[in-house]
Amino acid sequence: MCGICFCLHTQSTPLSIDYTPLNARGPDFQTQHGPISLTSNLYVTFAVSVLALRGYKQQQQPFIDEDGNILLLNGEIYEGALQISADDNDGVVLSQHLKRCSTDIDICNLISALEGCFAFIYFQKKTNSLYYGRDRLGRRSLLYSTETDPPSNIKMILSSVQLNNLSYTELDSNILHKLTVIEADHTFKIDFIPYVNRSIDRIVRDPPDTLLNELESNSEFQTVSKIFLNQLQNAVQRRVINIPSLCRQCKQFADSILRPLDGCQHAKLAILFSGGIDSTVLAALVDRVLPINEPIDLLNVAFFSAVSAPPADRQTGLQALTELNPERRWNFVKIDINLNELQHYRESIIKNVLYPCSTVLDDSIGSALWFAARGNGILHQDNIPYESLAEVLLSGLGADEQLAGYSRHRSTFQTGGWKALENELDMEMNRISKRNLGRDDRVISSLGKEGRFPFLDEQFVNYLHSIPIWLKADLRLARGIGEKYLLRYVARHYLSLEQSSKYPKRAIQFGSRIAKLESRKEKASDQCSRLTTTTNNNFMNDEE
Repeated sequence: MCGICFCLHTQSTPLSIDYTPLNARGPDFQTQHGPISLTSNLYVTFAVSVLALRGYKQQQQPFIDEDGNILLLNGEIYEGALQISADDNDGVVLSQHLKRCSTDIDICNLISALEGCFAFIYFQKKTNSLYYGRDRLGRRSLLYSTETDPPSNIKMILSSVQLNNLSYTELDSNILHKLTVIEADHTFKIDFIPYVNRSIDRIVRDPPDTLLNELESNSEFQTVSKIFLNQLQNAVQRRVINIPSLCRQCKQFADSILRPLDGCQHAKLAILFSGGIDSTVLAALVDRVLPINEPIDLLNVAFFSAVSAPPADRQTGLQALTELNPERRWNFVKIDINLNELQHYRESIIKNVLYPCSTVLDDSIGSALWFAARGNGILHQDNIPYESLAEVLLSGLGADEQLAGYSRHRSTFQTGGWKALENELDMEMNRISKRNLGRDDRVISSLGKEGRFPFLDEQFVNYLHSIPIWLKADLRLARGIGEKYLLRYVARHYLSLEQSSKYPKRAIQFGSRIAKLESRKEKASDQCSRLTTTTNNNFMNDEE
């Protein structure tokens, strides 16, 4: 995980930019490169911060090849066009491949064929051109601003997060962007190159009248369920197989006499854990991959008003814990946040990293996610204070969007049938980068941690897209059964998650109770005044 930044400007001296928000994303290494002269009055500066997640050695950026081309990479590349071994640095490998590209289409074909969660900025020296973009699903944040900033003479800035209080827009993840400097008149132009579309065939035929739970013995459903499990297992494995051997704390002492002689005994992996079907399945699949002596943190967040007792409604998470492998050490972390603490951190940190997202829904989900990812709470087993030191976090995001998990999907099906539901799920995936992923990346990364999303693995997404909707969900069945039916079946029959497979969906803003903490009269799509104005912490609490 990294924070990356590019700035096009007219001054030849270092810029006065506060890189603190960028550096929070990468606590292991920070640097600035430039200014580099492009014309007599146009210069570029690069800045980067690095969170080293391949062992504990510092992985320095930018990547600069022998021709002077410069690459900044934020994220992880797993498979696709690049063959990356366990010992490879994905940024180095990508830089080598980009060097061989001579046309826009070459670069577009390369980037569109990558599999992983990434944002990148690539400067091609011989053409004075800058290529930049996000992966097709937009799992890593990249913002841009062309707002004039007279003190530093900034013409354009790209950044993982907001810097210098400029006005930013989130980059479209379906487009490869190109900036070219024109030497003749010392100006620049921006082009947009649509990514090469790689269509996935979908089986099209009339749905059966038989309910899905009556088709469990059907050979097609059995085949689908086994491939589904295998694809998801592989997606999980790709995201955890090379996590660091040291936690954040032990990594800091790695080259000193304070390094533990018996290795790091802390958890290096955490799961955002509600106890719902998505996060519990991820926990069960991770258990199959990591050595049994590796502890895993389960981060469970809940909110309560300042005058009431801490919440006692995390039974779902605790029940799910009983179904996980008892031979492993699961650190179930109870993260209880009161109203005053929410307001304090929203005002000082959270609203800044949420930007430019600003709705009530962004506030609820972003705040819950920030406190969960921070990982400060009480260890359930011992009832003692606990701080998660894991820098890699798994999230179940993407399951509901592909397997019809939201209540709105049931309404769509009831009014429009299978085709309408299928169209709705396509829309969900097309908008997930703008609706969720850039925001979630900024929130988690502000804590110097990296979020990974197995349900949004390219191979897994492509497989799900290829199978008929009625083999994934059947919303004629009751709530807690019909939505995400395929996932529930796999959980019950292959992973022994009998109780967890039956829990209805509870979105994080409702399961954590944050949605009811301050106001009951807002709509999720409303602009949230708490994110755009200074919060007054002295108002009367709204008790439930």
